[in-house]
Amino acid sequence: MGKHTKSVLGLLLITILLLCFGDFGFCAPLATEVAVDEWEIPFLNCLTGQIASIGKYMAWSARKAASEINAAGGIKGKPVKIVDYDTGVSPDKAIEQMAKIANKSLISLGPVPEACIMAAMPIAVKHNLFSMTASTTYEYSIQFFPWTLSWSPPTDKHLPPIAAAWAEEQPEMKKVVQFLEKWACWPGMADAHAEGLASVGVETLNIEVPTDVVTFGPLVVRALSNKPDGFILVCTSEKAAKIIIELEKYGWNDKSKILIFGSADDMPLYTTGKESLKGCYIYGYLDAAKETPRWKEFREAFREDHGGLDPTSLSTVYYDCVYMIKRAIEETAITGDPEKLMEERVMIRDHIREMQNFDGIQMSWSMKDGVPSDKGSFLFIIGEGGEKKFIRYVDVWD
Repeated sequence: MGKHTKSVLGLLLITILLLCFGDFGFCAPLATEVAVDEWEIPFLNCLTGQIASIGKYMAWSARKAASEINAAGGIKGKPVKIVDYDTGVSPDKAIEQMAKIANKSLISLGPVPEACIMAAMPIAVKHNLFSMTASTTYEYSIQFFPWTLSWSPPTDKHLPPIAAAWAEEQPEMKKVVQFLEKWACWPGMADAHAEGLASVGVETLNIEVPTDVVTFGPLVVRALSNKPDGFILVCTSEKAAKIIIELEKYGWNDKSKILIFGSADDMPLYTTGKESLKGCYIYGYLDAAKETPRWKEFREAFREDHGGLDPTSLSTVYYDCVYMIKRAIEETAITGDPEKLMEERVMIRDHIREMQNFDGIQMSWSMKDGVPSDKGSFLFIIGEGGEKKFIRYVDVWD
């Protein structure tokens, strides 16, 4: 071998060593070249229909995350864009919208709500599209594993402790009526409340709230005829407020014996219920009084865009989803290349379903097989002007 050849090989060896070891003593990962100008994330969401107010603040939170990410340089140097696909509460519309993205999207958010999940997720599964159904319960999501995740632990683990915690605040309470609207996952949530109450010796009776009800007096009279010690509201936010107002008319003054479930933590609850809500308990999945700089900035931005209202129970869900997508793309070799779509769908799915120590806007948690391993709930009392006073955090894994 000649001197010239030896010199070239020597230089090549030095170059490889520098690339591999640098200043850190290990082989640095090779950079992956991004093949997209922007990361487009479709969001199948209910922007019209019965729960449009919930859908709109979920959309707000996803856009809030995208705005922050873009201001900080995007994902792998490229901006992220949230694209709305309105499902209403129509299964047919959800199928139509999912069909539009099934062959082209790396990942998607939604669908919302449950009727749309059941209709559209089979299309996502068929096309191996990971779609983050983060606004529903474990029992709905698990039917479509591994092509989605659950945002909460199983309902029979997640909700009994929070209902029991409320009952422990009212030790004289022995019988509770649940006003139950049989919609989507709510009957299962009511069963979980009953399980938690039974664990501390409290009997439960359900009174059905028809979806089309306009007069609430007869429902309240029927409930009161059972001589209950307390009530749980498991219905839309506006109906929950109207029932509380009606209870007040019939002489029920001890608001501490009323618990409002987390899905009713929505603007119509506060705009309709107003001061009648004062003293009621409510549970949720965030603490609006949290003092971290990141949360305070989120809360002030939410208030500014929602008439002074604090962030509601599900308002952070898709904010965190967008950040999970960001982290998954940045920690893998995902490029967005359409030619690699199927393998990159699997890559992002597997990374998110096993993500560890994710830094959410409210709390940190880890995922195992698509299920969070360490999330709990917050219990509050509603005060003046809808302000919530923190009572306790209930860790379902204690």
